[in-house]
Amino acid sequence: MFRSAAPEVDSLLQRLRRDIEREFGSTLAGLYLYGSLVAGDFDPERSDLDLLAVLTRDVDETGFAALGEMHDRLAADFPAWRDRIEVDYISREALASFRTRPGTMVRISPGEALHQIAATRHYLLNWYMVRSEGVALLGPPPRKLLPDISPAEFVEVVREHSGAWPGWVLEMQHAGGQAYTVLTLCRALYSVTHGEQVSKKQAARWVRPLLHRWAGLIDWALRLRYEGSVPAADQDRFEEVVSFVNDVSARTSAQRGG
Repeated sequence: MFRSAAPEVDSLLQRLRRDIEREFGSTLAGLYLYGSLVAGDFDPERSDLDLLAVLTRDVDETGFAALGEMHDRLAADFPAWRDRIEVDYISREALASFRTRPGTMVRISPGEALHQIAATRHYLLNWYMVRSEGVALLGPPPRKLLPDISPAEFVEVVREHSGAWPGWVLEMQHAGGQAYTVLTLCRALYSVTHGEQVSKKQAARWVRPLLHRWAGLIDWALRLRYEGSVPAADQDRFEEVVSFVNDVSARTSAQRGG
């Protein structure tokens, strides 16, 4: 069983594993941990937990309701982790056909309640990370269950995401969302340059000397994301963030590194 350096995180993971296994029984083919807890730069006070549950069949209406109750109980028992857990529940069939015939999956993530969505190519970035660095909490190694995804396809989807951010950023009217946006675009630029993904913090540190114009904004985003606060007068950088996104999105579209 995976162990972190934080006892509360380990307790939460054990509870998640037990609850998910109880809900799905033999239809749970694998449960995988990925993200910053595996890749590095995890902060128990602020980071999210990222998991993927691979199932032998889609979640039905009864299972969806039970999952909602399970996550409600989890949030009540671990209040510090409310809105900091992301789990995708997807069938092996939906994973196998996402390029040609997208199925459905059930997701809970920060800022979003449990909901059902199309398992489209949009989520390839998550599956790529599970394949490349995921830790099995249950089931076989992730490469046994997840489809092959090439580095070139990964980079292509990063470019697609980056190209959509000039529209998405218009919804980021609060400081936390703006900091998340800055760090996410840093990671996109790193990924299309090197053909791999690192943590947001690592990517920001790489971008900072490369794009001197945006060094102050990147420092601001890092402080807000990893230290939790910035001066009250420095809470809103919306216009600057929009300009940053437009700049970096254009760079990722033009970048052919990796």
